[in-house]
Amino acid sequence: MQRTLCGELVPVAPHRDDIVACSDGTEMRRENALADCKGNYHRTAEERHEADVEIVTGLLNDIGKSADEYTRHADYSDNYAHLVDEINWKDCVEEWCDENDYEFEVSFENWSRWDEFVEAMIDKVNGSYDCEAEYDSNEYACYTGNGCCLFSFDIGEVEEQIDINCHDELRKLHEDRRLDDVLDDVNCDVYVSRSRRREKNEKTGYYEPIGRETYMNDYGYDIDYPTFCIYTNPGGQWRFVIPAERMFELADEVFEEWDDDE
Repeated sequence: MQRTLCGELVPVAPHRDDIVACSDGTEMRRENALADCKGNYHRTAEERHEADVEIVTGLLNDIGKSADEYTRHADYSDNYAHLVDEINWKDCVEEWCDENDYEFEVSFENWSRWDEFVEAMIDKVNGSYDCEAEYDSNEYACYTGNGCCLFSFDIGEVEEQIDINCHDELRKLHEDRRLDDVLDDVNCDVYVSRSRRREKNEKTGYYEPIGRETYMNDYGYDIDYPTFCIYTNPGGQWRFVIPAERMFELADEVFEEWDDDE
């Protein structure tokens, strides 16, 4: 904006003599004003720093919230589904059969075959195929459903690696060498790591930790792929459960096989 002879501010192409509105309500030349990472102007470095801290705090909170929400998505549980086939869930199937023995009274004429039935059920169960993932927001809750729970895990600390170049605000602060000061003062819902900086290893293609001394000296400004990590604790748990309907289907298959053998 530039002021005309009559005192009116009119938009013009950017120029150092432009008059800009600052965050404190005053006006000053663009050349003398200080722009934060979103391009808003401030009269003092302190005011700009406070604005940058608020902007980055909001950004990191949003990223942390997205990371937490992802832990409640089926894609997240899919990453752990293979663990079902790597554990011994024999006792889980046996316990389910014992708890539901009254359901099989009609099918059993000779209860001496109960142990044989339980073993047959264990052989029938195909963990990762029969299971369905169920999310519970309470990591301390026990499973109270009618299915057969084979495996569960609590969602602990979640690490989210942030590529500075993927966020305009962080990239701007990075280029101005102000990002470290801003991260020192952020007060957000996530923990910002200050000792696990990473850079991309061109040989392996992976981001690898760099030493704390290097990180503290230059904050990675000479690194081609600057990143840092944040950590959240979303809580909750995932269970891998075979629905009761599926368990009874497997039981019916066992009885049918026994009938065929007779």
